[in-house]
Amino acid sequence: EIDTTNLVERKGIIYVWTNKNLKSRKMEIKIRNDLGIKQRLLSREEVLELEPNLNPVFDAGVIYDYAYHARDPKGITKKLFELYLKLGGKFKKEEVTNVEQTRFNQTQVKTNSGNFNFEKIVLACGAFSKKLTDQLGEKIPLDTERGYHVHFKNRENLLSRPVVWSDRGFGITPMEQGLRVVGTVEFGGLNNPLSKSRVKNLILNAKDMIDGIPQDEDHEDEWLGFRPTLPDFLPVIGPSKNYSNVYYSFGHHHLGWTLGAISGKIISKMIAEEKTNLDLEPYRSIRFS
Repeated sequence: EIDTTNLVERKGIIYVWTNKNLKSRKMEIKIRNDLGIKQRLLSREEVLELEPNLNPVFDAGVIYDYAYHARDPKGITKKLFELYLKLGGKFKKEEVTNVEQTRFNQTQVKTNSGNFNFEKIVLACGAFSKKLTDQLGEKIPLDTERGYHVHFKNRENLLSRPVVWSDRGFGITPMEQGLRVVGTVEFGGLNNPLSKSRVKNLILNAKDMIDGIPQDEDHEDEWLGFRPTLPDFLPVIGPSKNYSNVYYSFGHHHLGWTLGAISGKIISKMIAEEKTNLDLEPYRSIRFS
C-alpha cells in the first residue's frame, strides 16, 4: 500500500566463506536444499564478477538472487506511519510510566501528561516491554541481544547488494546513509555502555573485506540496537495470562521487520474476535509461568 521506490531493492544477497569451516557451510547448504530454498553456489571468481570491490579473502559463496534489501528503513517506517494516519490512526508521543488493571475490562495507561483508560491495549514495546509486563504481574524473562552497527558515508557504491561473511559473522549493506556494517551479538541488557572493541572489530572486518575503504578512513556513526529476546527464541503473541483484555506482541529477536506486520495482523484479528486459523498456544506468555 506504500510506494517503496528507491527505498527497497531486489538484487539478492551473497554469503561468502573460507574453507576453514567447510563442514558447517555444507550443512547449511544441505538444510536449505532440503527446505526447497533456491540458492546458487558461486566460486570466488563468480562472486568477484558480481562484486568486484571485494577483496579475495574468501574461497566461495552462495547467492539468493531473489532477496530484497532496504536502502532506508527509517524512510519505509515513515511511509507506513503516514499511511496509518491517513487511514484514521491516532498517535500520541508520551512517556508511559505505568500500566495498571483498574477493572475487569479496563486498563489504565499512565503517562507523563495524564492517565488514559482503555477496554483493550496492546503492549508492543520490543526490548522495553518487560518494564510494563512486570507491572501487570508477569515475570516474562525478556532480555536483549545487542547488535552493533557502523556506517561508512558515501561508500555505498562499493557494493551492489548485501554481502555476509559467514566465517566472521558480519554483513555489509549498501544504503542511503552509506555502507552499513553490522554484526556481533551480546546479551547486554538495556543499560550497559556500548562496547568499543565490538565496534572496532566491525570496522577492521569491513576494511579487510572491501577494497575501497582506506585503512585510515573513519566511519560516520556507531550504535547498537536492542533485539528483544526470549529463552526459547519464540515471540510473545496473544493475551496476558492475567488479563484477557491486554495483548502482547514482542520478542521477535532478529526478525522484527520480517514478523512485525504478520504479528500485527494476528493481534488485530484477536482483538476483533476473529478466527486466525493458527495455533498460537506456543506463543502465549503463560509458557513462562
